[in-house]
Amino acid sequence: MAQKSEMLKIIHDQDHAEGRESEEKEVGLIKQDAGYPESQGFPGMRKLMRPVQETEVALTRVDQHLVSISEIDPEATAQFTRLAAALIVASIKNPPLKRLLITSAHHSEGRTCVMLNLAVALSKAGKRVLVVDTDFMRPSVGRLLGMDCEIGLLEALTDKMAPEAAIMRIMPIGFDIIPTRGRFVNSTEILASADFTRFISEIDQYYDFILFDSAPLLTSSDASLLVLNTHSTIMVVRPGVTTSDQMAKAIAQLSEDSLFGVVMNRVPGGSSGG
Repeated sequence: MAQKSEMLKIIHDQDHAEGRESEEKEVGLIKQDAGYPESQGFPGMRKLMRPVQETEVALTRVDQHLVSISEIDPEATAQFTRLAAALIVASIKNPPLKRLLITSAHHSEGRTCVMLNLAVALSKAGKRVLVVDTDFMRPSVGRLLGMDCEIGLLEALTDKMAPEAAIMRIMPIGFDIIPTRGRFVNSTEILASADFTRFISEIDQYYDFILFDSAPLLTSSDASLLVLNTHSTIMVVRPGVTTSDQMAKAIAQLSEDSLFGVVMNRVPGGSSGG
């Protein structure tokens, strides 16, 4: 699927630094939600996941780079809103564009923060969003949101749980996450398994966008496996961390058609970003 790449600059000059309302009517596991594509057999309805777990975001515990949640930096927040809008338009023009791999060449490029800020922006645009932490080397989605969980992706797959048992809804924003609770060495065993493919297929119908966090391209082969279960890829690059040669080597592992765009993160001289 050919797509036009989007280059987005998220600016950041230092190393530290509403949920939607909809009229809903429950119908079993399906809720009525005006303004969204119809679910098959239920005109005017779309399927919504009902997670077992739900948690309230505490701003005092959220990582300071999650500006789409704290709204402390309107300029950076606007950049994520722009990226979300580009994805929404592309998903309409070039379906299917739902499952997105968020990756980078190295660690410490702000990849996970960019993904979470994007998830918030998409959710505020009224989209059903799921974040899946598939960085088994350094899982950090839960940590950045300041929350703990008892069940994550690995537990759900190992114990063959229903997907909703591992999904946590982040309130008041309203997007969902599947965290990974700790480092897992044999990631290939999980990502190449039929159970993982089936798990993702089961939850696909409940979301407009599913964002996968992955280990860096130059340090792990996980991204090459995740590409098999995603529609497109966003590459996060932080100037000063990744050289142009390293960036080229990382992008070379992706096909041109699979790359949606590159996010230049924490560019010196601006305000806070991902």
